Amino acid sequence: MSEIIEILKYIALGLIQGLTEPLPISSSGHMIILDALFGEVIAKDAMNNFQIIVNFASLLAIIYYYRKFLLELVKDSFLYIFKKELNKKNNFIYVLYVIIATIPAGIVGIIIKLFDLDKYISNITVTGICLFVTGLLLLYIHNISKYANREEVTLKDSLTMGCAQVIGLLPGISRSGVTTSFGVNNKLSLMSALRFSFMMYIPASLGALVIGGYDILKTGIGSGNIIGYIGAFFASLFATYIAINLFFNLVKNKNLKYFGYYCLSVATIILVLKIFEVLWWLE
Repeated sequence: MSEIIEILKYIALGLIQGLTEPLPISSSGHMIILDALFGEVIAKDAMNNFQIIVNFASLLAIIYYYRKFLLELVKDSFLYIFKKELNKKNNFIYVLYVIIATIPAGIVGIIIKLFDLDKYISNITVTGICLFVTGLLLLYIHNISKYANREEVTLKDSLTMGCAQVIGLLPGISRSGVTTSFGVNNKLSLMSALRFSFMMYIPASLGALVIGGYDILKTGIGSGNIIGYIGAFFASLFATYIAINLFFNLVKNKNLKYFGYYCLSVATIILVLKIFEVLWWLE
């Protein structure tokens, strides 16, 4: 019975990852909170590998969601480079901007990995503070998005949103939330900023998968439950696809502010409980 309960906890973590990855509420922050509430279901030596596996599932779901747009980008870039079809240039430039936007977070992510800096920021206090910041950012986006109506992504958008993605490495800071806020602040429309943010996620996640996959091959999967990993993978895969469809329906109805209220509420509860040591075991 205890093993079944442990597997269900893994699946719950996978569901949380899947549901929160496309939403602007920080998947890494929610993983830390839930794992802490469960009493560290996954050992610290295995958590990084677990996150790689469930993030990969989310990546597959997002690629599937954007499959037509991604195919168009790849096809048009090929035609522009090799067939010199000038009418395909815009999509080729778009791909270049995505690559440029990925570079800052890629560099900082490697530094964090090399120097094992995760241990200094992956705790409940940092997560609570960062979730509060995310909530404020989402309310800010909601208020200024009505003035942002530019559809075409520029080099400035690429650079600013790329730098913003570095901030999104902090647990509790929503990667999509912070990058989108920088785009909307540049007067890029909310839907265009969100789509570009998800395009940025794909190469960044692929890079993390390559680095993490190498670690898994070198050191093994860690002290985790194999069946739990498999269950969490599929839970994350299906939950991500459901969540991304739900998210864009909500955004079309201008309901982004409710994600902000949610982040502020969760952050306040976590920080108050931490300050008064109600959840004394949370690190």
